[in-house]
Amino acid sequence: MAATAAPAQTPQGPDEIPTERVHSDISTREIAIKSNFTGIEIVIFGAVDYAPPDPKAPPYDVIMVIRGPTQDVVARRKERFAGIWLNGSSKVFHDIPGFYAVLSSRPLRAIAPEETLNELKVGFTALDLGPDDHSSVSDDLFRQAVIRNKEERLLFQYLDNAVSFIGRSLFRGTVDMPVNVPIGVYTAEVLLFQDGKLLSKDESTLNVQKVGFERGVYILAFRHPVIYGLLAVAIALLMGLGAWALFRRD
Repeated sequence: MAATAAPAQTPQGPDEIPTERVHSDISTREIAIKSNFTGIEIVIFGAVDYAPPDPKAPPYDVIMVIRGPTQDVVARRKERFAGIWLNGSSKVFHDIPGFYAVLSSRPLRAIAPEETLNELKVGFTALDLGPDDHSSVSDDLFRQAVIRNKEERLLFQYLDNAVSFIGRSLFRGTVDMPVNVPIGVYTAEVLLFQDGKLLSKDESTLNVQKVGFERGVYILAFRHPVIYGLLAVAIALLMGLGAWALFRRD
């Protein structure tokens, strides 16, 4: 009798240990701006999957980066001429985030090397505000002025020790969106580090938009500026004529 050959068995290697992965979300995915909008606080939270239970393992670090829609920004220098302060030289910066916030579990330099942070575009110094050669002192002053102006209006924020862990794998952080926050689509990127190395990252989106009457005025002003200007002049004339008719003396 002929014997039937058994299929060859592939040797089984040791099971691969899954690496840590971060998952995150935002407390709200849409912000509606009305006339009574005074700002809002959003919560970014998440968890680390496959976190080893070893208590001796190095702790995790988390960096959250919230970026708003980009816009062009003009920086002008005030110059004194004949005792009067006038707008002097200027510089245009293209594609600047309208809102930019960085939250971290520790100071950035304690989490990762500067080269890594620059590659990931984390931190004010890593923002692309034009050439990086810094050949002109004037350009550096303009860059600093743009960042300072954004910080004063709470549109640029850096908060270290603002991400807190709940246990070993759960974390959360909060950021304030000011009343002057620009409308558009935002991204919330969460970066997981350990021992200065990036382990995983996740991203969520947030939509900020005007609603109701404010939305109609915004669309008319930015998409049909000629019609908006004519209507504004017509309304001003009608209001002036109405006031004259109401308060005139015969």
